[in-house]
Amino acid sequence: MTDQAPPARCCPVRHWAQTAPERIALQGNTPLSYRQLDARLNGLCRQLMQAGLTPGDRLAAVVRGALEDVLLAWACVRSGIVFCPLNPAFPLPRQAELARQLAVAAFWSAGAIPAGDWQALSLDFTGELAAEGESPLAPERPSNIILTSGSSGAPKAVVHRLANHLASARGSASLIPLDGDCGWLLSLPLFHVGGYAILFRIFLAGAALVLDDRSRPLKARLECQPITHLSLVPTQLWRLLAQGFEPSRTRLRELLLGGAAIPGPLVNRLTAMGFTPKVSYGLSEMGSQVCTGQPTAAGVVGKPLPGREVCIRQGEICVRGDTLFAGYFQGGELVRPLDEEGWFHTRDKGHLTAEGELVVEGRLDNLFISGGENIQPETIEQRLVDHGAVAQALVVPVPSEEWGQRPAAFIDWHGKPVPHAELAAWIRAALPGFMVPDQWHPWPDLGGSLKPSRTLLARSLCA
Repeated sequence: MTDQAPPARCCPVRHWAQTAPERIALQGNTPLSYRQLDARLNGLCRQLMQAGLTPGDRLAAVVRGALEDVLLAWACVRSGIVFCPLNPAFPLPRQAELARQLAVAAFWSAGAIPAGDWQALSLDFTGELAAEGESPLAPERPSNIILTSGSSGAPKAVVHRLANHLASARGSASLIPLDGDCGWLLSLPLFHVGGYAILFRIFLAGAALVLDDRSRPLKARLECQPITHLSLVPTQLWRLLAQGFEPSRTRLRELLLGGAAIPGPLVNRLTAMGFTPKVSYGLSEMGSQVCTGQPTAAGVVGKPLPGREVCIRQGEICVRGDTLFAGYFQGGELVRPLDEEGWFHTRDKGHLTAEGELVVEGRLDNLFISGGENIQPETIEQRLVDHGAVAQALVVPVPSEEWGQRPAAFIDWHGKPVPHAELAAWIRAALPGFMVPDQWHPWPDLGGSLKPSRTLLARSLCA
């Protein structure tokens, strides 16, 4: 299917509502066409305006990926309201604390709304309002604030302009094409930049956003729903394979992996099924994807996508480009920590291959010294997940009177656990002996989070 892309400043939902009104935009319990989606957004935008919200106001919303969450997120895009998504796993006091830090003007939640100096919104998500004229966007305005913990566990409020997300989606489409026949599953939450970015990819292409119905196994949904594109972290894919996933029984065209070390056995198993995933490197400060490519070797994440630049400075990955964030929201102001050439220093360690592909080696902040030897935890983690029994691994330093610090490993099994001695031998076969962990622990309960906090886990072992 060949489509004409939306004009630069036109809301893509309005564009498709006018050019392909009956095409499915949202696939859920009751599918919504682009005409219906546009009408619902019109109704929501009217309610936000009647509530007294104006462009630039910040709205906190407790969201994951339900229909109402998506509608509110895009109504904010249209209205120029700064969307501030919060994790529903946060207790009410934490939600209130973050809302105060972000100085929000309004707060919406499908559940309880904490008390504070903001307007508690009550919204009707079913009402529809006919379109009137155009629905222009303002790409230069701040569009959202995504909270990211980075490696420290202390959240940073990452502000993006609308232009950042539009550039991110267009660059992504250069390597992962989308059209009106495609459907991308919203498998990542909207409070995570990887989930939020999916909205822009889908609506720019006039494709369908498939809502994540967790009441049924993912395997069953892939076999019966029009899902052609899927974003997963490795542990989600391990679970999918454990359910008996067969790509040939689905409409899947593209599978994008990221967020953790990519296990070699996982890629090999998919490749043997005739399906090769793509791997990516991204960060909130760059609006999600920076590099994407084929998983050819450990740590290789492909070349920079259009609109992104990557360089290596003293072993550190630095990035800039059209997707680079507007800054951190701190004390009511934007703080943009760039060097004199406009590069953002990621604190990720890496290098570029002769072919220009990025290899990610780990976080510079995570490196620790044991008996005079530098240990990069991600090097041990990559070796561990390349073992056929390990789904996820995380290594943190623990104090040692003799060596200063020693590695301790948390292991998530995807099959039958193996003795720790076998894992130790597996590590020694490829890495120096000082990289073998002194301690082995079961995988922690993350409470719905996609990735654990190294800082908190290291502290838990020292308590």
